[in-house]
Amino acid sequence: MAILEFRGKKLTDAKEIKSVLETYGIPYECWGVRTMADSSVEGVLRTYDQDIKRLKAERDYVTEDVIALDPSTPNLDVLLAKFSDEHHHTDDEVRFTVAGEGVFEINVTADERVKFTAEPGDLIVVPAWRRHLFYLTTKKTIRCIRLFKDKSGWEALYPYAQEGSAERTLHFT
Repeated sequence: MAILEFRGKKLTDAKEIKSVLETYGIPYECWGVRTMADSSVEGVLRTYDQDIKRLKAERDYVTEDVIALDPSTPNLDVLLAKFSDEHHHTDDEVRFTVAGEGVFEINVTADERVKFTAEPGDLIVVPAWRRHLFYLTTKKTIRCIRLFKDKSGWEALYPYAQEGSAERTLHFT
C-alpha cells in the first residue's frame, strides 16, 4: 500500500491518498497484489490485463511494457541518476508497481511537492509536463507495468539544466 507524505502528514489510507492526489490532478488507483502463476513479462501483463485495457481506453494509452530494476541491473546507479533530478515528460508517466518500491516526488504547486512511495498494488499517473523526480527506496528493487500514449515512449526533459538557471528548491511542508 502506498505512502503519501505532504504538509507534515504521512498518509497510508488509499482513499485519503487518492483524495489528496486528485486535488492536484494526479490519478492514483490501488489495483492490489495478485497471485501470478507465471511471473514472466507476459504473465504479469496477463494478470493485470483487465485493468490495463480499462486504463488504456480511459486515457488513450496505446502500449505497455514491464520494467524491472534491482541491485543486479547493470549500471543501476547511472540509470537512476537520470531520474533523480527534477524533470518532466511530454507524456504521462504511468506506473503500476508489481513488486518492490519506488518514490516519486511530484510538484503540486509552485513551491510544494508530495512524496509518494509506491508499493506493490499501487498505480500512479504523473501527468504530462508535471515536474517530478524518481528514486528507489533502500531496497533498490522495483518491477512496474508502464503504459504509454506513443509507442516510442518518452524521455526525461530537464528544463533547468538546459536553461542554465538556478535549481528551484521545493519543500515538503
